[in-house]
Amino acid sequence: MTSPRLWRGGLRALAALMLLGGLLAAETPAEPPPIDFGAVRRSERTIDGRIERYNTESPMEVIGATRGVYLAGTGLLFSIEVSLSPAVGISPFFTRMPPGEVEKIHTAKLGRVPVLRELLLTMLPEMAKAHAAVPENEEIVMGATLFYFPYENLQGLPAQMVVRAKAGDLRKLQTTGDASDAARVAPMAKVTLY
Repeated sequence: MTSPRLWRGGLRALAALMLLGGLLAAETPAEPPPIDFGAVRRSERTIDGRIERYNTESPMEVIGATRGVYLAGTGLLFSIEVSLSPAVGISPFFTRMPPGEVEKIHTAKLGRVPVLRELLLTMLPEMAKAHAAVPENEEIVMGATLFYFPYENLQGLPAQMVVRAKAGDLRKLQTTGDASDAARVAPMAKVTLY
């Protein structure tokens, strides 16, 4: 007959072995993703450059750097933060924004929403082709968070724009690399404004 003390000690040892086994299994690296993360980094820079060079006289501004994330089973997501039009922030030297200037900025940003949509749609096929390892049934997603100063009029302006399409469908498109690509991509893409 086994004593209760010995029995509890054996259970503790068994529990410790199971916990150790679970930790070792959790630390075993999974299959490496099929994605070339060097290519993802190059795509991040490409996206930033395209947005910033859209109009050099009145540029859109990328806030921070675009980041690409691969989610197995979902696809490749690029996260971007963008200011649609230059605006001056409030500072100790510039404490109030004149109402006319607020409306001017608002009008400019409203006009840029369709421009950003077109830019993102145009880049989707290029990103799908640059990342051929993304399975055809997964998506290429570009999510833009739009930056606004606290004084801005946000009426009619989205907080985010998400543009997405199946990688396989995008790769089949004949593209020219110009704005006309947006019209070819639009029927297969989903654009959501939040």
